[in-house]
Amino acid sequence: MTKFLTSLPDADLKLALLKISDRWFVFPQRDIGALESTYDIDTHEAEPFSVGRINYQNQGWPVYCLSPELSLLSGIPAERRACILLSAGAGYIGVLFDEISIAKQEVLGIRQELPPAMRLPDTPVIGLVQLAGDNVACITGAEQITAHIERLAKI
Repeated sequence: MTKFLTSLPDADLKLALLKISDRWFVFPQRDIGALESTYDIDTHEAEPFSVGRINYQNQGWPVYCLSPELSLLSGIPAERRACILLSAGAGYIGVLFDEISIAKQEVLGIRQELPPAMRLPDTPVIGLVQLAGDNVACITGAEQITAHIERLAKI
């Protein structure tokens, strides 16, 4: 099991549930540096592969928009309303999501490692977890998502 999966037994650990279209992702809340609105993104100063920049701590940081398949999008779909800032080296990168909520890990169902058929090279998904109803979320974290974006954007 990965470090993240084995570190989840702490019932006090707060998790961020993040949605892109019909896909849910679970991050440790501590991985999120800030939460901003997509309205705060300056789309006129977009770097290659980004959708714009957002100001945080008196500096501008690139913002990226992912598809449900975790490829980079060149525009911002209307349903993307929230931007989380994740630590990336000495700075931050923004990632857009449709919906964000916070929960204690105890409300989540059984966690599983990815089945061998789903273990693709360079995937940021390190596991799966059952949510309420028939929903399943992909377990990931800031380190995995930022590395994935850096590979895609060739940063």
